[in-house]
Amino acid sequence: MTGTTTTDPQRQPLVFTADNPDHRYLDFPAGTVVAVHHGDYRRQEVWVASGPNAGNWSPVGGEFDCPPTGQDGVPEHPVFADILARGPVTLLVAAQQTAYEAGWVKGRSQLLGQIEELRDTGDCNIPPMPTGEHR
Repeated sequence: MTGTTTTDPQRQPLVFTADNPDHRYLDFPAGTVVAVHHGDYRRQEVWVASGPNAGNWSPVGGEFDCPPTGQDGVPEHPVFADILARGPVTLLVAAQQTAYEAGWVKGRSQLLGQIEELRDTGDCNIPPMPTGEHR
């Protein structure tokens, strides 16, 4: 299975879902990295296909708060179908540095837009942004 990345807005990421029976039994090589709920910083989980435990997946720790295997409904040795059951799964692939930079900038811009929208609608008490150049 191969994938490509692009900064072209017309290209869509490769996403797998539990409601597609063809996706449940896909076989990925060791080291494959996927994200559940990709882009949703509150729920995003990152998983990697295991090398020593072939056919199983391991959660990646760090800022992506994946539950440990054997807890929170995750089996001790989860397979891809178990990962799909957690939500839509996006295949993550390597890209040029410019693609990562463009994604980071776009994500930060979207987050700023969401904060400004909340402030403008009065849904929360956010002080006005200071004037001047922001990065």
